[in-house]
Amino acid sequence: MKNKAYNLSNYTFIRDEVLLIDTNIWLYLFPAPSGPPSYLTRIYSAAFKNLLTRKATIAINSIILSEYLNRYCHIEYDALHKKKYATYKKFRQSIDYSSIGQRAAADAKEILKLCIKKTDDFTIADMPQILNGFESGSLDFNDAIIADACARHGWKLITHDGDFTEGGIAIITSNQKLLSNCATT
Repeated sequence: MKNKAYNLSNYTFIRDEVLLIDTNIWLYLFPAPSGPPSYLTRIYSAAFKNLLTRKATIAINSIILSEYLNRYCHIEYDALHKKKYATYKKFRQSIDYSSIGQRAAADAKEILKLCIKKTDDFTIADMPQILNGFESGSLDFNDAIIADACARHGWKLITHDGDFTEGGIAIITSNQKLLSNCATT
């Protein structure tokens, strides 16, 4: 079932509505130092300020936090250290990683202060459907777990990931491709 997409530019956040913020948005809000400055940072930062003002509830789960930390450190590795270390694992075990890991963890702690921790629902997720989608190549496993949790709990997902077209969930985005490929309101 197609996701229902709301255009971020005219979306009104509601007090206590539960929003799950996807990893890519957290990377705009709390970027790695080598992450390129982006107009998307301005767009999603303004929306984030608005949802805080309107007292919406921000949910986070371990998948999103894990993806955030891993992607943050990979951005720094790719930008600054890839030539020096043959593999990411060697970089992660180096002295150069220490300050990056500390910055990533500090940002993650700030994110956690803003959120309510929610379970990933692994034990009740529709694993046969998720694995069938993964096997066919139509679903990213983590994205499918995120969509399943949103569907199960009625959370809206704020994302810029163009792959979130299926799952029957409500998404909020400024990604025009995503808005075009989903049912819009």
